[in-house]
Amino acid sequence: MDDRLTSADNGEIPLEQPLSILCVDDEDNILKSLSRLFRREPFRVLTANSGEEGLEILQSTENIGLILSDQRMPGMDGTTFLQSATLLAPNTPRLILTGYTDVHAAIEAINQGRACRFLTKPWDDGEVRQAVRDELRRYLMVQENIRLSALVTRQNKELAGHNIRLEEQVSHQTVQIRRQYDETLLLNRRLKSNYDAIILAFSDLMELRHHQIRSHSRSVSACAQRIARLVGAPKELSEQIRVAALLHDIGKIGISDLLLAMNPEEMTPGELREYQLHSVRGQTSVDSLEELREVGVLIRHHHEAYDGSGYPDGLADGKIPLGSRIIALANHITTTVSRFRGVDANDLTIRETLTRMGTLLDPELAGFVERAVRETFEGASRATGLAQAELAPQDLSPGMILSRDILSGSRVLILQEGTNLTTSEVITLQRTARNDPFHSRVGVLIPRTIPIGADFILH
Repeated sequence: MDDRLTSADNGEIPLEQPLSILCVDDEDNILKSLSRLFRREPFRVLTANSGEEGLEILQSTENIGLILSDQRMPGMDGTTFLQSATLLAPNTPRLILTGYTDVHAAIEAINQGRACRFLTKPWDDGEVRQAVRDELRRYLMVQENIRLSALVTRQNKELAGHNIRLEEQVSHQTVQIRRQYDETLLLNRRLKSNYDAIILAFSDLMELRHHQIRSHSRSVSACAQRIARLVGAPKELSEQIRVAALLHDIGKIGISDLLLAMNPEEMTPGELREYQLHSVRGQTSVDSLEELREVGVLIRHHHEAYDGSGYPDGLADGKIPLGSRIIALANHITTTVSRFRGVDANDLTIRETLTRMGTLLDPELAGFVERAVRETFEGASRATGLAQAELAPQDLSPGMILSRDILSGSRVLILQEGTNLTTSEVITLQRTARNDPFHSRVGVLIPRTIPIGADFILH
């Protein structure tokens, strides 16, 4: 077997049956494209034109290591198919193919069909290959764990009659278990990374509909995290605040484009009631995920006002969850900075925000306003020891700091202003410049320790 799908000790994982993946889509051209994509991979590609046909293949075929299903199919949709597939192949990872705007379908596939990841159409070949390889490794590791568990059980029975070999066999098993433990730690880190990526993807879906709030959720999250740190919030609450701030506007996906473009002050009473439902819809969207249930509560109440004049429940002062009060402050700060703009935007924002304490905002957070504004929105160019430059993507290096947001050619936010570039982020920008060119140089702040070529545009 190809070494991309081997176990942690670089040996092949023994399989009684050939390894296969099952691709389900009602469009023949999609299935042919996926078959071509995986033709050089060390596994068989089985295809089905419907969920019903896919279930028949699962019943008759052993060792299917991964299911890749379309969401929108006539008859049995992807979520329903994956729910049934879970009963037939509970250990087989499931991936869902969906469009960028099908956020509710993606949530259903994750909640009900137990999909471990969703991929968007049209897909990136490299991303799909890597996702399939990662999940097949996970499947093989689970199969290896099952095999090793059976092996341990059998050997323990043998040890009763072979006491003289006990120490050697126990030592051998300890090494095996340690290797599996290390594999599990690696898998957990990967799952956490996938979780964070899904949260960011959900956050970006809203902003794709409304270019004027580009990177708004990320800025609110960054500001809210700083306030949570200043307040001394526990680690678990700080993480809930981070995620809730990223997803605080997810309920607006259900609002019409016309209503979304209006200011609340311009809305009729009926339109305002419809608009104000977005915080409730946001909670509902994530409530079925147990890991996000508390996050949903913070989303629901982030528009409550300290004096009780907010929505949806008219909560006041201490009855509003602390996380929601922090997100409300971060949201107000971020919106106000954007409204003022200019060199004095931060000072104006601080003064305006302090006037809202005790009415819209929690007065107990007043002492953290100035630091939150300055730490989040002070221009990175004020930092000492930095030179500003405009570089081509191929000239970027780790340690450089982005001086503005980077949007792909199709206007998708790739990295945010203030990001301190790592090697992987440099590679990401260079790959994006090839796949979805943004036709402009990258604004960066360069530490004096990084050499600057003569052809770079400096400021």
